[in-house]
Amino acid sequence: MLERLGRDRLRPRPSGRAVVWLVAAIALVSIGTGVAAIVTEPTLGTTGTLGELQAVAEFSGTVVGFALLVTAWGMRRGYRLAYVAAAVLVFLSAAHGVVQSRLLSVPLVVVSVGGLVVLVFTSERFTRSSSLTLDATQLGALIAIVGVFCYGTAGAYALRAEFTGVETVVDAVYFTLVTASTVGYGDVHPTNDGARLFAISLVILGPATVAVAVGSLFGPAIDRRLSRTGSRVADRPTDRAARVVVLGYDETTARFVRALAANATILVVTPDDDVASRFERNRTGDDDVAVLVGDPTDESTLEQADLETATAVLVATGDDAQNSYTVLAAREATDARLVVVTEDGRTDALERAGADVAIDPDALLVDAVAGATLEGENVAAEW
Repeated sequence: MLERLGRDRLRPRPSGRAVVWLVAAIALVSIGTGVAAIVTEPTLGTTGTLGELQAVAEFSGTVVGFALLVTAWGMRRGYRLAYVAAAVLVFLSAAHGVVQSRLLSVPLVVVSVGGLVVLVFTSERFTRSSSLTLDATQLGALIAIVGVFCYGTAGAYALRAEFTGVETVVDAVYFTLVTASTVGYGDVHPTNDGARLFAISLVILGPATVAVAVGSLFGPAIDRRLSRTGSRVADRPTDRAARVVVLGYDETTARFVRALAANATILVVTPDDDVASRFERNRTGDDDVAVLVGDPTDESTLEQADLETATAVLVATGDDAQNSYTVLAAREATDARLVVVTEDGRTDALERAGADVAIDPDALLVDAVAGATLEGENVAAEW
């Protein structure tokens, strides 16, 4: 395993953080270009279908930019789904730059094409799963939102003769969103009782459906977070009852595990079957240590490790990039004390990612030796 880690360090690895910032930059350029396109005339003016596409691209390009900001946030956490969505949206941003047919959209096309190339060659940086599980109530809420939207759009378009300002499907979508959200700009008016009753039904169904959907989708997550925080304050174990989950295992981690096992129950999580087998063979009868084979960044593995009941979590995967993803995944799963062992000195970045303490053993050793050498026995004793 150590040989494999050594080979990985020798192989050039693109920076995941740089890719995230690149996607965010493309998002900002897309938003700026979309806003500028609204107030400028196209260099190549067209009519008919192409002209309509240009008009739509002026607004949808801004929407794509904001969507890219969301995917950048997901990529920062290492989600594979966010990476795939970002690749699709970057391609769309390039297409928007071409369709807008303006000189000011040239930078958007250039950075989008370049970003797409970078994304293709950095796919291995974003491998964290993002499984979304919905119960029957949550699925029903999503279906209700889609149903109300379809009901409003289809109804408004079917009754377009009874509304002033509704002539196309886009007009119907606009009327549905404005009415269901209770914004009500007042530029579309029903002209008879049937259209008024339809508008009333949309005003009632829209806010009610959104309120129920928000409660069913986000309520369980909020309840879990509050319950987890409350139980951790009330039932924090002490002494031998302490439970520590160690995410990652190598020769360096082994020393930490032996020291922790004297005062706590230990669960080691490692993705390497050979390491797990060797660990089991070398265990002593007095060790209160268990091992779980799985990816420390995978949500299902962390659920099996039961991080919610852990007193503390130690992250020491032996890989700096993996450490970052593991910290993000562990922090989402638990409020326990989170300690990271890093080898590249990026302690500040890991603490910003959610670690309570990030330690570079080599840096501590260097400081201790330098202090002992330069300042004598008193400083050495402090270390």
